[in-house]
Amino acid sequence: MASLPLEGITVVSLEQAVAAPFATRQLTDLGARVIKVERDTGDFARGYDDRVSGMASYFV
Repeated sequence: MASLPLEGITVVSLEQAVAAPFATRQLTDLGARVIKVERDTGDFARGYDDRVSGMASYFV
């Protein structure tokens, strides 16, 4: 199996909402290990809606 381009890289993610987490997802798809740090109340985008079994559709 071929390795991914960012395999072995660790990213600390200090972001919220939509665009930055989407970019972080792209990093994980390319093989990076991502550690997401959220405020104590969590990422506010988690409360955008509750369409998927009570969870925000964006995060699912």
